[in-house]
Amino acid sequence: MKRAKYVLLVLFLLLVVITVIELKTCIHIDDSSINHKFILQKDTVSCIQDSLAIKMRQRNLSEKEALIPSKPNRSIAIYNVSQLSISEWNTPYGIPYVQVPGANLGVTSFEIIDKERVAYLSDASSEIIITKMDSGKAIKKFPVLLAPRDFIYDNSLFYVLGERQVIVYDENGIERNQFDIPVDYYGRAGRLTRFDSATYLLLVSGNCLKIESGGASILSQEYEGWITSSGSYFSTQVKGDNRYSVKIIRADGKISEKVFVTDNDKKAAGVFVIGTTKNRIVLDVQTFISENPIAVERFIVSVILQKDDFGEIINSIKVPDSYYVLSNKEFYLSTTGEVINMVTSPTGVYIFSLSESTSNDGKGYPISVASEKYHFNNHLMETERK
Repeated sequence: MKRAKYVLLVLFLLLVVITVIELKTCIHIDDSSINHKFILQKDTVSCIQDSLAIKMRQRNLSEKEALIPSKPNRSIAIYNVSQLSISEWNTPYGIPYVQVPGANLGVTSFEIIDKERVAYLSDASSEIIITKMDSGKAIKKFPVLLAPRDFIYDNSLFYVLGERQVIVYDENGIERNQFDIPVDYYGRAGRLTRFDSATYLLLVSGNCLKIESGGASILSQEYEGWITSSGSYFSTQVKGDNRYSVKIIRADGKISEKVFVTDNDKKAAGVFVIGTTKNRIVLDVQTFISENPIAVERFIVSVILQKDDFGEIINSIKVPDSYYVLSNKEFYLSTTGEVINMVTSPTGVYIFSLSESTSNDGKGYPISVASEKYHFNNHLMETERK
């Protein structure tokens, strides 16, 4: 019995010694202290504070990382280019082109109506011209307001933007409605779009103005950024040198922003939102070739769009440097996620479709178009010399 008690006592003492050693290692107990409980509490609080500090540093780091320029990573996808249509200039069934003092007029905007038809907005003749996709030949045309800037096709109607109003036409060219632009916004709208049965003017400032809803004019409302088919607003800003930022303002008020660098590391000249899908935002990124005289090159850039934030750049392609006329809308994003690109050249008006592909043998722009370097200013200089 005594022997058993002795064994238990030894085991208890060993347990105490081991516990003291572990406590010294983990919480640095001072043997001279007479209040071990206080030291334990103090060290525990210190550990909690350290943990919170680490979490705060991690949080601050993640917020700063959102503003660190993101390098392109295009290993996920490439653009595959397909030619959809071409319409010639100044032929009986083509698109009119006119040189006037200080301007070159041809097509200022375009829309894909369906699989068989393309519509162009001509600022040379102030009309909408509907062509066959396969032949490029005009099959219908009708006059619209003078000096049109942009148009969009929605629910079998054409919404045409002028300097002071938006006029709505049906496919037979009959005027169905019109909405006035507030005086303070004359000349400030370069484009327009439709979302949720409402009309928005896309302002040159980078904001948008809602002027109509459900077929009726409303008290105009300006929003930060350009609205897209997702219902969110996106704004862009050149940050200096080769950096630019993209910001999303969601309907619930949540804001996310990320800084990217240009694909060619050249100085950013301008960045514009082409459109968004559920998981992509597509940008028109322009970089300087020369600042005097001004010359730029353009890239279509695709960025992963996550639920609450931006992902990485996954794709980028240089578009041809061919601008036979000055156009307001040369790109838009289809409902299926394809980028539709209009290219004007001395030959005529081309329509291309760019779709993402994971294949390494993606098809680019035709060499005849990609190698073309033509700017509408060339015509202006030739006209002035004559």
